[in-house]
Amino acid sequence: MTNSKRYDLAELSLPQVQENRPRVVVLPFGATEPHGHHLPYGTDVFETAAIADRACELAREQGAQVVALPTIPFGVQTSQQTYPLAMNLYPSTLNQIVSDLTESLDNSGVEKAVILNGHGGNDFYMHLKELYGKRKVFLVQVNWYVLCRELQNKLFAPRGDHANDMETSLVLHLRPELVDMSQAGPQATAKFRLAGMRAGWARAPRPWEKYTADSGAGDPRGATAEKGKQFFEAVTCELAGFLVELANAELDEEFPFQGGTR
Repeated sequence: MTNSKRYDLAELSLPQVQENRPRVVVLPFGATEPHGHHLPYGTDVFETAAIADRACELAREQGAQVVALPTIPFGVQTSQQTYPLAMNLYPSTLNQIVSDLTESLDNSGVEKAVILNGHGGNDFYMHLKELYGKRKVFLVQVNWYVLCRELQNKLFAPRGDHANDMETSLVLHLRPELVDMSQAGPQATAKFRLAGMRAGWARAPRPWEKYTADSGAGDPRGATAEKGKQFFEAVTCELAGFLVELANAELDEEFPFQGGTR
């Protein structure tokens, strides 16, 4: 297997893994759900898999021993069940998947793992607190869509968090054959009735059939492949830097802190 991606576990053989065991494993999680009228159901999967793939490749080029696992294609969709084939895993199910996979990482002697999340409905942080002290592997969650905020604000139309300018630009860069911009609309969303929810300090699940007319949120009509490429390169570069730093960090008594404060 001479042409395998040495950062992609799916393409590696047992001898290759045994000879070059990773210090960091990336576990990408996406979702399968509608994304407006112009993007495919697999948008979160395509984006997250590509970001994991490229970031691990860049980290490998800098000497980091990192490997990406295959992307989990399903996520939490409890508030989108009025849409056909919005494939739901309950939070408890998703958490159990993390528990099972991280037990396998422990059994393999993996030191550190990054849960790379690409779906806003997924949240692993509280479960990581539950697993704390029960796993040897150090676990950290990264939501790739919050990286490079300054660049996001510069490149993309404001407001909206689903099938918006940013996501549409990314898919135009990664999988342009799956985008139908003739179907892209303004994707207006309903405003919350309660002031606390409008302000963001009161939260409840959004029933999407009431929130948006077409499952999208945010105007994607200004999206371009060029903006998607610029953002993709920035996100994968920043994530790769984190993977390199994590791979090189020693798991001493002070980790993940620098020490010297006591």
